[in-house]
Amino acid sequence: MSGLRRDSFSLLRETMRWRVALVLSALIFVLCLVLGVLNTRLQLADTAQLAWICAAVAGACIAALVALPRHTGGTVFFVTIAALLVGVVAFGWWHGRGMQHWAYIFPPVLVFLLRARPALFGMLLYGVYASTLTALLLPAIEVVRFASGYGLLVCFMFTYALLQERAAEMLSYHSDHDALSNCLNRRTFNETLEQLAGARNLVKRCTFLLLDIDHFKAINDQHGHLVGDRVITGVAAVLGRELDADTPLFRYGGEEFAVLLADADADAGLALGERLRAAVQAADFHGVGVTISVGVGHWRRGDGNPSAALDRADRALYAAKRAGRNRVRGEDAASAAVA
Repeated sequence: MSGLRRDSFSLLRETMRWRVALVLSALIFVLCLVLGVLNTRLQLADTAQLAWICAAVAGACIAALVALPRHTGGTVFFVTIAALLVGVVAFGWWHGRGMQHWAYIFPPVLVFLLRARPALFGMLLYGVYASTLTALLLPAIEVVRFASGYGLLVCFMFTYALLQERAAEMLSYHSDHDALSNCLNRRTFNETLEQLAGARNLVKRCTFLLLDIDHFKAINDQHGHLVGDRVITGVAAVLGRELDADTPLFRYGGEEFAVLLADADADAGLALGERLRAAVQAADFHGVGVTISVGVGHWRRGDGNPSAALDRADRALYAAKRAGRNRVRGEDAASAAVA
């Protein structure tokens, strides 16, 4: 179920990376054109050739960024630049020119391309490679100076990448989760619902469970809102223990929760709903009697928008409440009650 949705934070990061790639490719293209013209006038044929090659590569990257999906285009750009930097150092060695100064661009490129630890490994490997080729062209002291500066840059870039990675994980978690219950929040549920209906989604059917704490207003009135918050937290914990690790639990509303079962039929949803209902009824909430009512709706691809199945689950939930609460009802029972 974790592959059902792509969260808005990931989409935002993907968009920002694509924009950075587009700006950088344009800047590299212009810079290399200038360097190509300048080196041609200075009759530096080898470096002029390198500049024209880099300009052509940057132009191809611009075309790829425009033509390909943003995630693919951004990845293609940074992989291409990393490969180009490997080639630049080899080009300099082949022509007897030290190109080690271009190596300082490599660590930031890897930070955009990989997670922190794989990026660190790539930076170190590239540093050994660039230092080795530089040692064949320049005095040892120049190699030491380059390796020292490059090593410090790697330290700073790895620290930055690690902090950025941790901050991104925290931001992503808190943007997706409800602060009180630690369940996924309503915005995340809406995103999942939209992506479930998308043409690219491979899920063929899905069962929705809506779960509501019975007489929650009375719990707040009799015991206070602090106890009410503890009940919500406790119910979320009980539900989470009963669900499989890959089955998402959402806080749908104030005292209402939602569960999405991908590629599951209505009978599986009813069975799960009964298990969740029984688990909450049997749980100890510090002397407060707590039960839930559950409504179940089912959706198949081709049967319209998934929100219609969600609406049927909502009607089934109210049928369960009208029938006396602390019970599970499916959409068929809800339809029969309306009829």
